[in-house]
Amino acid sequence: MATSNLHVRRKLQSDQPKQEEHCDDGSKNNRKRRNEVGIAMSAVALLAVVVLLGYIFLLPRHQKRAFLQVIKNPWAHGGAAFMSRENVAGFQHHFYSGPPSYVTVVMPSVVNPKGRPNRLQSIQETWGPHARSIFVLSNVTHEFPAAMVHNAIISEATQPENPFRYPQALQVPEEIGDANGVPRLQFVIRTVHEKVNPDFAFFVNDHTFVIPEHLCKYLQNFDPAMDLYAGHALKSDNDVFNSGAAGYLLSRNTMKKLVKAWQGTDPHCTLDPNNRKSKWLQGNPGVMSAVCLKEALNVTAIDTREDSKFHRFHAFPLTRSVSGSVDKWYMNKHTAEMAQKIGADESYATLLQGDDCCAKSTVSFHYVEYLETRALFATRERLLANPHLTDKELMTLMIQLWPTGRKVGAYSRALPDSQNVEEWKALMRTVRKIATREMQQECYL
Repeated sequence: MATSNLHVRRKLQSDQPKQEEHCDDGSKNNRKRRNEVGIAMSAVALLAVVVLLGYIFLLPRHQKRAFLQVIKNPWAHGGAAFMSRENVAGFQHHFYSGPPSYVTVVMPSVVNPKGRPNRLQSIQETWGPHARSIFVLSNVTHEFPAAMVHNAIISEATQPENPFRYPQALQVPEEIGDANGVPRLQFVIRTVHEKVNPDFAFFVNDHTFVIPEHLCKYLQNFDPAMDLYAGHALKSDNDVFNSGAAGYLLSRNTMKKLVKAWQGTDPHCTLDPNNRKSKWLQGNPGVMSAVCLKEALNVTAIDTREDSKFHRFHAFPLTRSVSGSVDKWYMNKHTAEMAQKIGADESYATLLQGDDCCAKSTVSFHYVEYLETRALFATRERLLANPHLTDKELMTLMIQLWPTGRKVGAYSRALPDSQNVEEWKALMRTVRKIATREMQQECYL
């Protein structure tokens, strides 16, 4: 019996290493499979990263910039989207975090200053929120009290409580009066650059009508790290400047250079109180800025026409642009000589009329009073919602919406007489042209 038990024990002992060896083989196989799975998952992840980076690389610059901005801080973007839409009437622009890609700075118009509150109100309720408007104000309480209600004031001591709420108000210090055009513009550009820090700023006044979607698309072609001074170029003596009425664009890089130049002593960027031309420039700050840009910074205006033919920025309203009834002085500021200075051909010297007056991608019209702002905005909205309106329906709609008589404004023009068939045809073709769904596609700025 003892011998039998000993035999059994020896057999068990002899079998044990085989079992352990079998277990070791199983563990090795499991580890091997886990390693293979890990390698496969890493390969898939690496491939996904490569594909993602390749996709980003192939995107147009504006989409790439937007995509990378979201990836950099996705939580902030998501939070901004949720926060900004809550109880913010008219919020339309794309959510983002950090500095905005562009803002529209609305300067005070010298025409009909008493009507400014009405104009700002109409901008606030039409194109203003989408264009990320910043109203330049001397008296917030009188001109735009909504800014106080929503704590949306930019000043030397304050910032908007919600940076995603537009319009905002930029408070000009009391010591800079309305007559001090150059110091006011310098303060505005410096404050916008330092406190808002947009990629681009579009400077207009409260008589300007802006189509934000078209502005957004136009800016997709430019880099904020490069210089940009763009608008509707005009001749001034031997210089070229962009119409402040039609609005002009500055990139972040150009604003930075201007702010630095104003701190220096270059005579092209500073005012000499004893110089007659300097006194004239005090009332024409846009011209002085253009001189400073060209002479001190080598930044000049450019040809902004669509297809080098159709203007995007207009110093006159829709009706006058279509009919060609613009002022003689304005026509004289388009010459073949100045066209060469902005890299344009001689066709720049001739202002077109009819539906050729305006690009499909038109960005702005000027001398637009508050009722015309509402009418043009409502007409475009109706056409975008129903592009198949007949000419009769469109004409009836415009007649119902458009102001008449003195309400049109001193520098605008009423709609054509209903019997003026040719002018109505040109006007309706133009309205349809600037209100196409194609131009309303998503913009990534």
